[in-house]
Amino acid sequence: MISGNSFNCIEIRTIESCDELELVVGMRVMTMHVALAVRSSTLRGNKEIAFGVRTSGSTGSPKTVLVPKACIMPNVLALSERFQLSERDVLFVCSPPTFDPFVIDMLLGFRAGATLLMVANEVRLSPHRLLALLFPGVTFMQITPSLFTRWSNRDITEVILAPHSTLRVLVFGGEKFPMLQIPPDSRTEVYNIYGITEISCWSLIQRVTHDHLCRDVPLGIPLDSSIVLELRCVEENQKLAVKNDNGSTIGHLFIGSATRKCFVTGDPKKDEASAKVVFRATGDVVELTKDNEYIYRGRCERIIKRLGCRVSLQELEETLLSHESVDQCAACVIGEDVRLVLFFTASKEHGNIEIAIWDHLRQTLPSQKLPDELYRIEHIPLSTHGKVSNDGLLQLYDKLKRRQNTKRLSAVEVFRAELVAIGIADRSTPERDDSKRRKLGSFMDHGGTSIAAVRLHRMMEKTLEAALPDLLTYLLDSTKSLQEVFEYLALNDKNSIKEVDQMSPNDQSIDLIDDNIISIVCRFDMGKCIDARPTVTFCQSLGHILSIGSHSGLLLTVDVETHATVSRLSLPDRIECSVSFFTLDDGQVHGVVGCYDGNLYCFNPLNGSINWKYDAGGMIKCCPLVVPETKTIIFGSYGSSHNLHCLHGVCNIYSLWKLRIGTKPVFAKPIAFNVDGVGCVLIATLDGTIASVSVTLGTVMWSSTFLRSVPIFSTPAYFADFGKVIACRVDGTLSVVEVATGEEISSTRLPGNVFASLEILKQTTVKISLLVGCYDRCVHCVHYLPGDCDALIPSWKVELQSQIYATPLVVGQYLLVCTTSGYINVLDLATESKEGKDNGKIVSTLKLNGELFASPVAHGNSLFIGCRDNFLYKIRLKKT
Repeated sequence: MISGNSFNCIEIRTIESCDELELVVGMRVMTMHVALAVRSSTLRGNKEIAFGVRTSGSTGSPKTVLVPKACIMPNVLALSERFQLSERDVLFVCSPPTFDPFVIDMLLGFRAGATLLMVANEVRLSPHRLLALLFPGVTFMQITPSLFTRWSNRDITEVILAPHSTLRVLVFGGEKFPMLQIPPDSRTEVYNIYGITEISCWSLIQRVTHDHLCRDVPLGIPLDSSIVLELRCVEENQKLAVKNDNGSTIGHLFIGSATRKCFVTGDPKKDEASAKVVFRATGDVVELTKDNEYIYRGRCERIIKRLGCRVSLQELEETLLSHESVDQCAACVIGEDVRLVLFFTASKEHGNIEIAIWDHLRQTLPSQKLPDELYRIEHIPLSTHGKVSNDGLLQLYDKLKRRQNTKRLSAVEVFRAELVAIGIADRSTPERDDSKRRKLGSFMDHGGTSIAAVRLHRMMEKTLEAALPDLLTYLLDSTKSLQEVFEYLALNDKNSIKEVDQMSPNDQSIDLIDDNIISIVCRFDMGKCIDARPTVTFCQSLGHILSIGSHSGLLLTVDVETHATVSRLSLPDRIECSVSFFTLDDGQVHGVVGCYDGNLYCFNPLNGSINWKYDAGGMIKCCPLVVPETKTIIFGSYGSSHNLHCLHGVCNIYSLWKLRIGTKPVFAKPIAFNVDGVGCVLIATLDGTIASVSVTLGTVMWSSTFLRSVPIFSTPAYFADFGKVIACRVDGTLSVVEVATGEEISSTRLPGNVFASLEILKQTTVKISLLVGCYDRCVHCVHYLPGDCDALIPSWKVELQSQIYATPLVVGQYLLVCTTSGYINVLDLATESKEGKDNGKIVSTLKLNGELFASPVAHGNSLFIGCRDNFLYKIRLKKT
């Protein structure tokens, strides 16, 4: 009897005397009579049920599936005929009773009169003991790749697939087909089989030849004529996927049948009894090639967005498996900060295997797709069904970190452990070998990247629960050796780390909080999360309108007063870029916006039509700069050959010039300025380069990189009256730069990473107050004194609930600050602190249902902000 996660043998007379159970399938295993049974209350009206099984949860939450005979018997008949099983065969029943391939194995054996071999679970999970029991003897084996690859390559080639092996048929199912070397003289037939429990059990099968082993093994052809396949859009399962430029189609695979219909508990579908085809989601991304072959590409939920880049965990694992020393591997995502961790096993002895693998990964993958940590382990944890267990990986990672914490490591030791995990350091180098440490180059020399540096800095501060303001600078500076980093950490580990002067939200007087100051007016569903800032403009026919895009590709335009939808436009990929508007001579308003598909689109916000598009060669996150006087549009991109583009014209555009500034993409919006009558734009890149470019000629006037490889996400602030620009790097360094020459005049440093742009609070001829949102959970006010050596003086700060990614916004006497945990904070700037300094007091907060990374925009006393709960919110501020 299948019950929960157990298979119980019960006597027939027990079932016959029980009203609540109904015999479903009776069978004899050796001399033991076994019955599969479920509650009769579940079966009423479903007299054709053959058995019940609990899914593993790989296509969603675990569920109970009741399988009719019409579902399972076509599998048994088709496979029996294909494999030509007879009473001479010995079938190894590899799957546990809770996995539906178990039923297939049993029924195949019963129908052929073959011998069934079952072992205890502890034997099944012991590769050495299991091999000795199976061979020689077993002729048929259906197994998951994860369980099979626990055997060494030698065991596979010299025993299991050897020419003299008794194994006649080997079937892989349940996971992606493994990287396998089949000896050329092997007589074993190898198959790839595919299906889901909801269409129980298998739907596609492929005989694997030596030709297949040089490329991806297809999923195969349908086992019977009742199977229907559909590829739908991964993000919108109701739409069919379309062919790409290569002639292939990639999408979410759905399997359907008009006859093979299982009953899924809790499923609202009502078409099981009709003649209609019922489709079930597989949860798998599959490619239908131009040769009409279905190729597995990974799990839908295993394609994640990390640091603005899509990363496939499947691709990571395949890259790691291509290294000759790796036997098995598994990737998983840890925590809210999307920490990417790789685990692997290796049977070969290799003193520096982690370093060798890191070199392999860095040569094969772009930096944004590299994992954060890499660990060699003895065995990949498996579920009871023989698949890789994600929960097991999480527990293993937690155990590794707890072991590190219980050792009470010093800051240097923690840092060293992290360097080993990311492949920068070698375990074989003694921790206290100063002579070897002095020979170490910089973090960047050893293969570190700016992304790795930012994540390592954040991890160190989190682990040590201390501020390390200069660590990121040390990591990104190629002139700083790792020896100097060790010394910095040692110095800051001797109780010398000062507690940051913080004002906790809990320290705010409760009676000052006024929930009536801020309230939600309405919201608009954007289909997916929103990271773009809304843009408001005026058009003669409607008044003020707002446009914004989301990760669903939807570009929405609404009337800011009536909330009516003006237009909806769907672009082919995600939109993280803010819209820039321009008005033609005849009063028509047009917008330009960048997309992840690499195109800049010009659209009509009133009717949602596309006027033109321009291919920039890489995704666009940079908000375009429109210069009406010269009819030019300037924007940055993630293109590999050019990252800065200038288009001329409005209706009929052409490329005026395109450049490569620095070595990394352009995220920050270009800033327009004039020097001696020459129109220029200021560009900041993700490798820390700041450059001035002539708009007319497209020539670089000057270029500076003060802190090598420290990215700039924040849009610089230009002060025309003083001929200065203030740029903020991600490590919190604020720099005053002479706009005519690029010379750095002064700088200061904030104690956390900065991704937000600068907001101007007050501006006079002698002092300019700047507001900066920071990852140290604080909003900072910094005074810029243009008449006093261009000094930057930190003034005050207010701590909030979590990190700040969005740009703060001043609306009248209020300052709006959004935190990543979903809070909108209203600070009253009219208050003064006890020291007599201007200081913001939190007077109201509003919690939304998702994270807030997008910056808000104000229109009158209304606030518009996009949230990661997929909604654009309109929020009203009480007038003062």
